[in-house]
Amino acid sequence: MLDLRFHHVGIGTTDFDGAIDVYCRLGHRLHSRVDDRGLNVRVAFLRAPGEGGPWIEILAPLAAGGPLDSLIARKALPSPYHTCYSTTVLEGAAAGLVDLGFAQISKSRSAVAFGGARVAFFYSGEVGMLELVENPPDWSGP
Repeated sequence: MLDLRFHHVGIGTTDFDGAIDVYCRLGHRLHSRVDDRGLNVRVAFLRAPGEGGPWIEILAPLAAGGPLDSLIARKALPSPYHTCYSTTVLEGAAAGLVDLGFAQISKSRSAVAFGGARVAFFYSGEVGMLELVENPPDWSGP
């Protein structure tokens, strides 16, 4: 069994502030927002309404040449972009995903949005893009 815990759904958009505003009006609470120049994305995390529930990550491009470019070119945004799972050992979870038929589409790298925790991306023809994050910060508090 893989060491995975569901973490969030990533939503790609070209209207970063507008997307945050709509989710907040739906009852989500803005937790954090950062510009990750290394990944070339602007990121915001929103806590689900009520107790528990999945996090929402809003992603928008910082500049041309980023990971959302192909979706922007196809006018496929806004839309769900990926699901994310946390793990304690990135390499072990990555190997498990590859064994399940996922292709690793990025090398692991540090992500500003997760306080420097490492992330890596994978793709499956059946479920699309999946992100792994190793030991993300604990955001369970208010």
